[in-house]
Amino acid sequence: MAWLTLCIVIAVAGLAGLVASVNSVRFGWAVAREADGMWGIAEEARRIDRARLELLPAPVRRYLELALGERKRAPRALRMRHAGSFRPKLDGPWLRIRGEEYFNADPPGFVWWGRVRVAPGVWIDARDRSVAGAGQMFVRAESTFTLANSRGPELDESALHRLLGELVWLPTALLDERHVTWTAIDDRHAGATLRVAGIEVSGSFEFGDDGLPSKFSALRRADLGGGQSVLTPFTGECRDYRKVEGLLVPHELTAYWHISGKPVAYARFQVEEMEYDAKATF
Repeated sequence: MAWLTLCIVIAVAGLAGLVASVNSVRFGWAVAREADGMWGIAEEARRIDRARLELLPAPVRRYLELALGERKRAPRALRMRHAGSFRPKLDGPWLRIRGEEYFNADPPGFVWWGRVRVAPGVWIDARDRSVAGAGQMFVRAESTFTLANSRGPELDESALHRLLGELVWLPTALLDERHVTWTAIDDRHAGATLRVAGIEVSGSFEFGDDGLPSKFSALRRADLGGGQSVLTPFTGECRDYRKVEGLLVPHELTAYWHISGKPVAYARFQVEEMEYDAKATF
């Protein structure tokens, strides 16, 4: 009888593993469909309008002159892979994460998929997106059990705030006045407003001694416990700028929520691979 019980346990465990593996593949397919749908609404590539640089606040002009280099045309898309660490709870341990992110330039949008390993053989998938202004956060354990599926106006704003801060990976989009407008603050700071599908969010960029963005700050909606989304100070720090296909972009990013006036880091990403105008998932 003991052997029979053991065989049943092994069979059930094997079946559960098979289901999780199949659902992992299906989760990846779903991400690919969403990225394809986002790219399907893309406009044609545009020539970079360098004359517009003269109309921008001084720190933004200096930054974009560096970031754009000699590139002639704006990329329509970007795909990237990253490694790093992530804390699902701000007072929890750091966990390893691997992710993929896909961007569209016109209109600006993104689809991100991250996977966190919480224990041997146990993982959590998260998919965040902003496509045509619509945001959604979808989280599953082992690609099977839904932990969160949030959408609505507050998610739309939060996802657009994330997108605005991450456009440093697609700097030509920051020169497109149809979607991004700039406001002068001082010689080291400038305000930016992103508009997509009638939805508008704003934040500010801080520029370092090298003229490159070192920090993005905004009041961003977050659910940090209790099931309610509240406006919370958010900061993203950028560093390790490198040339990729003629564009100067950061390869490290750290994200913080500010709780009781103190910055609390929750995500540390390191870019491993980037490719522009590749409208296909990895």
